[in-house]
Amino acid sequence: KYTACTCTSPYTWSNGACSCPSTYKYACTGTGYSGGSGTACGGKYTACTCASGYEWKSGACQKQAQNGAQGNLYYCNGKVVGVRATGMGFYVALRDLGQMDWNSANSQCSNYVFCSNVRGTLPTKDQLLYIYKYKSQINTLFSANGGTEMSNIFYWSSTYAGIWGYDYSSLYYNVNVAVGSAKSDSENNHYYVRPVLTSW
Repeated sequence: KYTACTCTSPYTWSNGACSCPSTYKYACTGTGYSGGSGTACGGKYTACTCASGYEWKSGACQKQAQNGAQGNLYYCNGKVVGVRATGMGFYVALRDLGQMDWNSANSQCSNYVFCSNVRGTLPTKDQLLYIYKYKSQINTLFSANGGTEMSNIFYWSSTYAGIWGYDYSSLYYNVNVAVGSAKSDSENNHYYVRPVLTSW
């Protein structure tokens, strides 16, 4: 007999026996796990390796937060921030920014953050007409993901339409998404605004 024992790694001598350190506490089994990290001690590990789509966080393999375009949805940190209909080449923000003049609309859309450094734009006339065309599908996606439906009213577009001779203000198109019609009006008038995401 001995006064103490030498233990094989990673066991340590404690309270008269070779035992696993308290840091070895993860079984690393279940959904999202692909195994243990490093050497096991008593069938447990200090950390786990995670399956694709999962990450080691706070002592568990947790589903990774989605970011970016995933089919008809655009994610930021796991939350849907934009939607698009099948066949559309851009995403639409979940909510209106309110009613405002054209210059305010253009500025607010250019500064609208979908995620991180991904910023929006004021939609073109053609993009608003696409929104009208696919409004039913888009509104369904809004409702399913915490957004608000496109109102049956006029929205500003970024498409220039000329100069208004009355006060020499610039004219821009706005689109009535209730009927799919477009008309031009002075930049000083107020219409609803909804940012879109055209590149990511």
